[in-house]
Amino acid sequence: MNNLTLISPANNSYTETPDSYSKNFQTNRKVDFLSTEQLYNAVFENAFHSMYIGNPNGNILRFNEKLLKLFGYAEWEMKQNHYSDLFDIYDQSFIDFFNERKTKGIAKAELMGIKKSGDKFPCRISSVIYETDDGNKRSMNTVVNLSRSLESRWNIAG
Repeated sequence: MNNLTLISPANNSYTETPDSYSKNFQTNRKVDFLSTEQLYNAVFENAFHSMYIGNPNGNILRFNEKLLKLFGYAEWEMKQNHYSDLFDIYDQSFIDFFNERKTKGIAKAELMGIKKSGDKFPCRISSVIYETDDGNKRSMNTVVNLSRSLESRWNIAG
């Protein structure tokens, strides 16, 4: 039987079966779930991929360690960066990505990343625009380096 693990800030975690889970709602027993902010922080910090949070002006507000490693920046440098420091914003794939995200609020694309060294590399970005609890617009972005993936494809093709 599948169990559902619920994380509670008050008492760490506990596991319930689907039967006991529905009984809790029937008996009005309080079940503590992660707050949106706690969930966001857990996903962000423990992600397998590089992630950053940006604002509508293109500033990078928050990032995980994997983003620093991918692009080769120190933490203090990344705090001063703009998305135009990380991506070739004049490339048509970036322009299409940006326009789609602006229109739909969500987009993904394969485009060129730019390391601190100036070296360009193929990457995949997925992005979603959201609003914070205090009404500010933000984008959550995941960046995946495609260099090894493409290298493997070329090696297989001969």
